[in-house]
Amino acid sequence: MVLSLIKLVGSSSLIKASTNAGLRVSYFSTFTNRLQQQQISTQQQSIDDSIIPQIRNTVKPLNSRKTYLMDIYKYFNENNQIILFTHHNNLLSSDNEKIRKQLHAAGADFRKIKTTIFKHYLRASNHPDPASKAALRQVKKKKIRHPLEPLLKGPTAAILIKDLNPKVVKDVLQVLKTTNEKLFLVGARVGSDVLDAAKIDEFKELPTLEESRAQLVGILTMLSGAGLVRTLESTANVLHLTLDTHRQEIEKKENGEGEGESESN
Repeated sequence: MVLSLIKLVGSSSLIKASTNAGLRVSYFSTFTNRLQQQQISTQQQSIDDSIIPQIRNTVKPLNSRKTYLMDIYKYFNENNQIILFTHHNNLLSSDNEKIRKQLHAAGADFRKIKTTIFKHYLRASNHPDPASKAALRQVKKKKIRHPLEPLLKGPTAAILIKDLNPKVVKDVLQVLKTTNEKLFLVGARVGSDVLDAAKIDEFKELPTLEESRAQLVGILTMLSGAGLVRTLESTANVLHLTLDTHRQEIEKKENGEGEGESESN
């Protein structure tokens, strides 16, 4: 009976030890799995951070109308070489549609703008994100103003022209003449320059870029031809002078020899 009791105690101890070992193994396995999951989650987060852009810190919410307009004005300004600024008076929806079609046929787009928001954009236009709080702080700190701001008084519309093409400007001005002063020009940005109405009238008479290139090629061709003629002429003149000088020297020598012979006689 004692032996049976000893065997029973031994077997229970062995079962308990086995159970404890199993618990330790299970705990270690669970801990290892959690650690691996955390590492995978950290790696995934770092990948997501590299792919997903940082959230913009804008003055107004991202889905607000002001942020949208600041972004669209940035796009307009950076993707059009010419922006004509006009004031509009009592334009009806039918007028808008008619003018829009005529300007599109001339090679331009027509957009009414919110002058207050466009001014904010212009002041912050040198910042990568004009709608951001950082851009606003920069404007306030440096008290930035833009040379186009005086044109933005009253109801304003922008006529957008993608390329530096005086012909398109000329066609646009012809369209404006048909609006009976419901839409009239006040100024423009051409490239990086700010032009008033008088300067725009001068600009529209300039040749297009293709015409200017053709004229330049013609001028260079003419100059190169004239230069070649001058070079050939100068070479012939030099040769003539050289031969003439050589001839005069020979004549002098001959005359000198002839005088010497006559004196000896």
